[in-house]
Amino acid sequence: MRWLRMLFAAVLAFSAGAPRDAAAALLGDASVPYSAERTVTVNGRAYSGRVFHTPGHQRHEQTIQGFAQVVLLDASAKRGWLVLPDLKTYVEFAFPKLMADLGDPALRREPVGRETVNGVPTTKYRIDHTAADGTHGEGFLWISAQGIMMRLDGTVARPGATRPTTIRMELSHLVMGPQDPTLFELPQGLVKLPAAALEPLLGGKPG
Repeated sequence: MRWLRMLFAAVLAFSAGAPRDAAAALLGDASVPYSAERTVTVNGRAYSGRVFHTPGHQRHEQTIQGFAQVVLLDASAKRGWLVLPDLKTYVEFAFPKLMADLGDPALRREPVGRETVNGVPTTKYRIDHTAADGTHGEGFLWISAQGIMMRLDGTVARPGATRPTTIRMELSHLVMGPQDPTLFELPQGLVKLPAAALEPLLGGKPG
């Protein structure tokens, strides 16, 4: 379904990053664990959920059209998992090229200002980058001193697409503190699906 692809892309966009010193990193991979409410807006349509973070790992939760959806991101494995708990299935994926590139701190050397986002002081950075596969990301990131990405606002243009996808993500009700390690583990007993199998399972069309 198109809504699933759009939200999945939004959760991932700017969320995972490239190797730093031969180790993968997540953009917004904070030095402290935390949880927060998270709102993602894709082409003007908003989706609410929660994000949980511990250094090197992220968990994004949301429910859309009755389907619970969890996205797990693992920096060291350079991989993620889209989990549909109600259907006891998951899809594994590698970090896309643009996501990998945007984790490079060299792209954020020039801050453009400082702003407070939902009570958290942040530095604002401009992003304007084209990956090797031709995907182009452009916009702004707001990152706290601890590395928490409190907000992003930008567009992602893919080769062959008729128009760029506009994406905005913002955190609120930030709570710092240790997180349950099991939140970041792939649950046992799930059936692994190829990515192409997910659409027909949810009632959409393949491809």
